[in-house]
Amino acid sequence: MNSAQIGEYGEQHVASWLRQNGYTVLQNTKLPGSTDIEADGEESILVQVKTAVRPDEPAYPSSDEIRNIKSRASRLNRTAYVTQVQIDPNGNLVRDIKWTKP
Repeated sequence: MNSAQIGEYGEQHVASWLRQNGYTVLQNTKLPGSTDIEADGEESILVQVKTAVRPDEPAYPSSDEIRNIKSRASRLNRTAYVTQVQIDPNGNLVRDIKWTKP
């Protein structure tokens, strides 16, 4: 599995969680800033997804990525989040998604 596939699995798991919790999801926005997912629901959010295959741990975003997502969230009146997702070699979620406000 290459890094793009790993990231896609992580984004799919986060998007699924958001939908199950009442959010409307725009996945893979790839707009300027470090945002993988935009979603609207209880609050309007921007989500940076970091994914790793077990036994590796998902990285935390770099300071540049944090600055970019916070800046973009502020401009769009959204709340920035970082998610850390761990999957198995088949793309299955290994544990709960970790959510952090940077």
